[in-house]
Amino acid sequence: MKNFVLILLSVLALCSLPGCAATLPAQLPTGLEVKPIACSDAGTPFDASRNGTFATVSNGVLTLTDQQGKSVGIGRDGAGVLRFSPSGERLAVALPSKGGSLLRILDRKGATVAETPIAGRVTSVAWRSDKELLAGVLNIRKFSFGSQMTSRLFQWDGTTPPVATLLNDVTLRPHVARLPEQLLYNQLFIAVSPYRDEIAFTSLKDPPLFTPYLKVLVRNLDSGGGSEVGQVQLGEGTVIYTPDGESLVVGNAEKASRRISLLDGKELEGWPSPAINPAMSPSGSYLLLAGHLYRKGKEIATFPPDAKGSFLPDGSGLAVSYRGQLYLVSGLDDGMPPALPAGLDRVLKLRRLRSQGLITEKEYRDQLEQKEPSR
Repeated sequence: MKNFVLILLSVLALCSLPGCAATLPAQLPTGLEVKPIACSDAGTPFDASRNGTFATVSNGVLTLTDQQGKSVGIGRDGAGVLRFSPSGERLAVALPSKGGSLLRILDRKGATVAETPIAGRVTSVAWRSDKELLAGVLNIRKFSFGSQMTSRLFQWDGTTPPVATLLNDVTLRPHVARLPEQLLYNQLFIAVSPYRDEIAFTSLKDPPLFTPYLKVLVRNLDSGGGSEVGQVQLGEGTVIYTPDGESLVVGNAEKASRRISLLDGKELEGWPSPAINPAMSPSGSYLLLAGHLYRKGKEIATFPPDAKGSFLPDGSGLAVSYRGQLYLVSGLDDGMPPALPAGLDRVLKLRRLRSQGLITEKEYRDQLEQKEPSR
């Protein structure tokens, strides 16, 4: 790799951030720059909003920080999961509570605008729109013969009680149930299609006499129809939609990553890096896998394998969390994500019919090519 420079941020740059990590070892090409943004407790979630605000957990306190480094603490309960809405005006926060989880919606200043208890552990949240929040929730009940794992999708508008839908119910064999809790709960992450009508997620399968694995599934939120599109190993529960909504980035058995078609599950593209802490830029030009940053399929930069990243919604930068510090990598050239097609309502109707098996893939494609009837 040409024109790489070793980036070691100095301790002096972090004097105003006590308790944060001192450096981010990274190899970056000319044109990319790194600066510290905020403290971020190791292993805690973080996110970046469209309006330039970063949400982190610092010393157990949920904190909002702008790009100038000005921070304000907004809650001492921390967060197990957090995610900004598409507009950046709302922040969803999930945290453990007695008997399950507490799901909150905060405004951009950190004030609570809605709150609801959830029976089970919230493992991921995603916004379908600024008015609808989705949460993936796992429940594990232990018995003498094994454990029962139930996964559900909660849909919540912040006003009425959340609506729960069963995604999976499986009995785990005793030796599988004894796997580390972190691994068992690290397998339900909800990804929303760019069309906002569909989700992708993984579901644990524990067949007798075989190694347990995760099924990769898609589900239409309006019809409830869907299908299995692939399989991955335990611990690779994170899936990512590509910006065109026609494929997913997932792991594979060779500790690498692949892009698979939603049509037939076939591999369309592959990368040698495992699908650990994956993130994709809004247009899809950049992909982060286990600390390896790719641009249009070519590796251009590396970060520590345990670093986690999240692209800014405008594609201009990458937020990287590493050992107690959140950094901003700027200088990316991402471009705009693909625009949704004209006549979106008609396309969404066709997608619903396809998810229910009422039309074939060929019929779906043929209908897309036809012009919408004039009114």
